[in-house]
Amino acid sequence: MKTKKIKKEVAHILIYVNFVAFFYVIRALPAFTYRPVSRFMGCLAFFLSGSNRKKISKNLKIAYGDTFNSEERKRITKDLLSNIVLSFCEVVWAAGRDAEQIVSRAVIEGEEKLKSALATGQGVVGVCSHMGNFPLQHVILVKKGYPANVIVKNPTAMYLSRFCERLACRNNVPFISKREVKTAVKDAQEWLSSTRGILSFFLDQHSGRGAKVEFYGVDVLAPTGAALFARKYNCIALGIFTHRLRDGRHRIIIEGPYPLNRTDDPEEDARINTSYFMKRVEHYVRLYPEEWFTWLHRRFR
Repeated sequence: MKTKKIKKEVAHILIYVNFVAFFYVIRALPAFTYRPVSRFMGCLAFFLSGSNRKKISKNLKIAYGDTFNSEERKRITKDLLSNIVLSFCEVVWAAGRDAEQIVSRAVIEGEEKLKSALATGQGVVGVCSHMGNFPLQHVILVKKGYPANVIVKNPTAMYLSRFCERLACRNNVPFISKREVKTAVKDAQEWLSSTRGILSFFLDQHSGRGAKVEFYGVDVLAPTGAALFARKYNCIALGIFTHRLRDGRHRIIIEGPYPLNRTDDPEEDARINTSYFMKRVEHYVRLYPEEWFTWLHRRFR
């Protein structure tokens, strides 16, 4: 048991050291190098990480069947891995910039819907997915002055998790950690009740306690947090999605308000509303499959 604990500690330290080293290397590079560096690193990851390559290809095959041939699946996989690196580079860049510079990197469509929803004083539940540069999406909303918060899952590596938390705090970007679920729920409830701001949920990854909904024609389990909070606090539900434009900026799409089922059966309401949310997630994944990070996860179980 002691040996296992030591190995785990060493692994966490190595992950932290490599991550921080890469962070400061990227920070030292000029922004115009991000795309070629990301493309190189993405292709390198494609050839070196066979397990991730197979996982992405398998998920694409389940979702699209024979719509994509093997060469198209390879292209999407390379693009996805490159986009992950590019998103990391952009987050590093944002960590050293002022609000005006960060906001200038985005085009927000449907912003009037967000303003109208906040003006009601009901609070907003943001339905989001791990698409595009989703961490930067939250940063941009915060830097635009919106009362925004997000529930996030911390990295499993302890030291890396602490580094990310310190980075967010230094840049005044609020977040609610899911490290302790009960604490996260309590913190989210208190924040939403006091601010009636935007509380974002990412619901496109597997949740063992989630609702069974259809996604790409396959039954999956999806987290119901967004639906439950929207019902309990009578919030307005808006979709908030992002993808990368050709000129390097980010298009943030705000849509809704989403229709919410409200009956005497809260469990069924949560399932129906979550099913609708996942249909909107699928809509954007189909538009930009190379930008959806969850292909890297076991979405279909």
